[in-house]
Amino acid sequence: TPDPPTPDPRVSFPTPFRNVKPDVRYVGDGSCAGCHAAIDKSYHAHPMGRSAGLVSRATPIESFGETAHTSFTTGGFQLRVEKTADGMVHRVGARNPAGAALPEYVTTADITVGSGTRGRSYLTVQQGAIWQTPVSWFTAAARWDLSPGFTAGTGDRRAVLPECLFCHVDRVDPVPGARNRYREPVFPGQVAIGCERCHGPGELHVAERTAGGVREEMDTSIVNPKHLSAELRAAVCEQCHLQGEERVTRRGRALSEFRPGLPFEQFVTVFVRLPDLAEANRSVGQFEQMERSRCFAGSGGRLGCTSCHNPHEVPAAADRDRVYRGRCLTCHESKGCSLPAPDRQAKGDSCIACHMPRTGSANITHASVTDHRVPRVPTPPVGPRSLDPAAIPLVAFRTGPHSPPEAERARDLGIALARSAIKIPRTETAKRNAVGLFATTRLTASLQTWRGDAPAWTGLGFARTARGETEARLEAATAAAGLAPDSEIVLGELADAAAAAGRFDVSVETATRLIGMTPTAVEPLHARATALARLREWDRAEEDCRAALRIHPLHPQVRLLFAVCRHHRGDPAGGRREADTAARLTTSPQQRAALLDRYQHETR
Repeated sequence: TPDPPTPDPRVSFPTPFRNVKPDVRYVGDGSCAGCHAAIDKSYHAHPMGRSAGLVSRATPIESFGETAHTSFTTGGFQLRVEKTADGMVHRVGARNPAGAALPEYVTTADITVGSGTRGRSYLTVQQGAIWQTPVSWFTAAARWDLSPGFTAGTGDRRAVLPECLFCHVDRVDPVPGARNRYREPVFPGQVAIGCERCHGPGELHVAERTAGGVREEMDTSIVNPKHLSAELRAAVCEQCHLQGEERVTRRGRALSEFRPGLPFEQFVTVFVRLPDLAEANRSVGQFEQMERSRCFAGSGGRLGCTSCHNPHEVPAAADRDRVYRGRCLTCHESKGCSLPAPDRQAKGDSCIACHMPRTGSANITHASVTDHRVPRVPTPPVGPRSLDPAAIPLVAFRTGPHSPPEAERARDLGIALARSAIKIPRTETAKRNAVGLFATTRLTASLQTWRGDAPAWTGLGFARTARGETEARLEAATAAAGLAPDSEIVLGELADAAAAAGRFDVSVETATRLIGMTPTAVEPLHARATALARLREWDRAEEDCRAALRIHPLHPQVRLLFAVCRHHRGDPAGGRREADTAARLTTSPQQRAALLDRYQHETR
């Protein structure tokens, strides 16, 4: 049976702020505007206040002219953006080897994500599930292009997880155990991040102020970050701006439970790469960069995000250099700039022009980031270095008085390492094996104490996957499914583990459950079709392939399996045509060769 959760910090953590309690509800920005009209107005011009929105109501920043590349080609795919009366449609097209057009992959753009400062991505909502569209707008380049991290030739259809929406929208209510399904209405209030993200639920504060209650010297009905310690104030920003390499939720807790005024590490342990391995110019690395800076070290931990950034207001472009120079001079007034006056004036007397230069993002195309290391002398960012095989590649970002006990930190590290291990390319066998062993050791020990920890069992399965231990992987996945039978992540791992171990009957049964849970996803249909093909049930396998291709007609792996089914159902010529089409839907010679080799192997 599942273990009892760790104590709820919303109840157990000592704090004077009463709105951290789990029964205090969120009320939305509309309840704040009446008393805080000026801040409400300036905040909604801030990037956080414009983090997301309905496409039909969003302030347009995109261009649909010819120079914006509303139609462009990448890797043999034709992508198009169409503006409609009430929104936008994104299309991906391709052709078969004979030159005939294949059915397009079409998504509506329902939700904007991103303030538009760097760009915007888009989400489509289908039966409560949310998927990212394959096209994004990049503001600096003033053009449309493939969404960050997408590869057209892999059938990308990115599920938008609750962890993603946590940092980009105000609030959603995930279906328990679901991977990316949400209770309707998906966005019950506003879409963009609101006041309560930094101040906590507002129900108590609004009720007391509406009733005309006596004002205390420090209002304890709502969190004001200026009254928090440096560590707790940083936690308010950490919840979204400290991504790290892996985030592991503590046993029995949920990311959505976090409240400003509480330590973030009592809900989530964030693991970062060893400093020597980290790329300094990653788009989500500013928080880590700042705490590695001399400014942060010299401040004794007092320097924080709000030392320089006003979360309620962004300075006008004309005032930007002056405002940030003023922030720098609060600490550096006694020692002026050593740059000669003409050079300083040529840079607009800007501190950040030299000490926080903008560089190209290491992980997002067409984007740039500000270097929060605050180097004294501008230096190019250092790329990642190689790792000693005996060294553990991840470390917890926070280890302090509010961190979990050592045994729980070891459990969290084990899960983080397991997730990292399966991301290591199979060609790097020694590294993949070593990280998998690090994870296995910690998770095996943790599961002696907490036998009912489903995420730890799933992590152990990942670690065993990295080490090629198929039977042991299936044991771990089966244990996890027994503890969390409604978890799509757990069931997805069980379906894959069973197939890898040759238990295709178990894989079919598990994938069938997943198809019923998430009817708009390709992966469960592909998993069941693969298992059915191993059982030589070609009719049923082909039926699942057709269903998956109705969702995503340009998915090369599904189309290849469809080709194999056609061959075994007595149509070798049709199978070969579909196999050639699948190969054409890839974007690399290696991927193309691998698909055709697989077809030859499975049709002998």
